[in-house]
Amino acid sequence: MEKKQIKFRRINTLLWSLQIILAATFLSGGFIKLFTPADQLSRMWPWTTGNPLLVTIAGLADTLAGIGILLPRILRIWPVLTLYTSYGIILLMVVAIIFHVSRGEVSQLGINFAVTLITVMVIFLWKYSRKDY
Repeated sequence: MEKKQIKFRRINTLLWSLQIILAATFLSGGFIKLFTPADQLSRMWPWTTGNPLLVTIAGLADTLAGIGILLPRILRIWPVLTLYTSYGIILLMVVAIIFHVSRGEVSQLGINFAVTLITVMVIFLWKYSRKDY
């Protein structure tokens, strides 16, 4: 096998792996936010107390992010939507970081930074895999 093909396969495998991690993270987070009773949510995440509309919006955004990070590439219909979803995820994480900092919940920021880093890697690999190297 040619070196270029091996390099492309490795990049593609890493890209799919990162996208699956993001999809699992967002789909599980969305499911939890949309279907877990409010009292249980408030024990897990203090910010959910008294914010039912925000929880629903966050749950829907997480679910859409989880679907959008995988589905376009799986179906091979407008795979560039994966890239746009990645930009949306970064925006969502920036908003979440600002929200948690404003509430003094700095201990909640680890997952936001990790997801942002993984998403930046997806964007980089997505763009890199589209180049003729």
